[in-house]
Amino acid sequence: MTDFLVTGAGGALGSVLMRELLRAERSAEGLVSPQGPVPFSGQVWSADLCDARTFRERVLALAPKVIVHLAAVAQPADAYRDPERARKVNVESTTTLLSVAEKLGARFVYASTDLVFDGEAAPYVEDDTPEPASVYGRTKLEAESYVLTYRRGVVARFPLMYGLPNAARKPTFFEVIIARLRAAQPVRLFTDEIRTPLWLDDAARACIVLGDSEIRSVVHVGGPEPLSRFEMGERLAVALDVPRRLLEPASLRDVEAPERRVHDVSLDSSKYTAQFGGPPGRPMHEALPVLLSQPPNRLLS
Repeated sequence: MTDFLVTGAGGALGSVLMRELLRAERSAEGLVSPQGPVPFSGQVWSADLCDARTFRERVLALAPKVIVHLAAVAQPADAYRDPERARKVNVESTTTLLSVAEKLGARFVYASTDLVFDGEAAPYVEDDTPEPASVYGRTKLEAESYVLTYRRGVVARFPLMYGLPNAARKPTFFEVIIARLRAAQPVRLFTDEIRTPLWLDDAARACIVLGDSEIRSVVHVGGPEPLSRFEMGERLAVALDVPRRLLEPASLRDVEAPERRVHDVSLDSSKYTAQFGGPPGRPMHEALPVLLSQPPNRLLS
């Protein structure tokens, strides 16, 4: 028996969660995609979430006390291009893991998204009616409905996250921006796409808090301030001590896309704050000095 099983352990949040679990001296195993990245920390094994035979029995034998289900087709563009696969990974794998959790009596933490909302009535609380504008958001919302029927399940809606993954993987959008600003190259960022961004490290610690709790239903796990991508860039420019003129404003109206990009899906996380005695994460201007002080081999030059 192990304390935690983390699906999507090679992803940005999953790899950081594996590291934080080891730091907390919690036993953990991770599940990664056969062709995907592997975290620097912890023991992992590969399985295809589209094929329950490759992971169901292994999870039953492992008998985790907590399952944190992070694995997903997480890019809206990818979900739009292949909705069948998006549903298999985002919905069907969730129902399979829920059936395993029920057999084991395990706690189940499901990572959902702020993109279950349509962006027209922020900030959103947990009781607001979801209206996804994308295939991705619809698959995540459908999976939420199954998690909420499980007696030990909790849905954690996360926002846009920033930080440094703890895995050898393709650079994140955040890492690309760091590299461009350090190279004095201009960066175009939306001024009218607003989220409540959360540092990956804070998000990982929130996963552990939720796994150890017995809170049910839906919980918003967002950062403390609504920011556009352009405002996030401004904070990063200050932290890197580079000229603000490198930032170029852009608008959602300038981009043609097959699905509507939402304007403002800011999350109100006061329920989490009231339940656990503090917010899920710190403001970006407080997180960045800690983030950027990490060892050089973790940062793009």
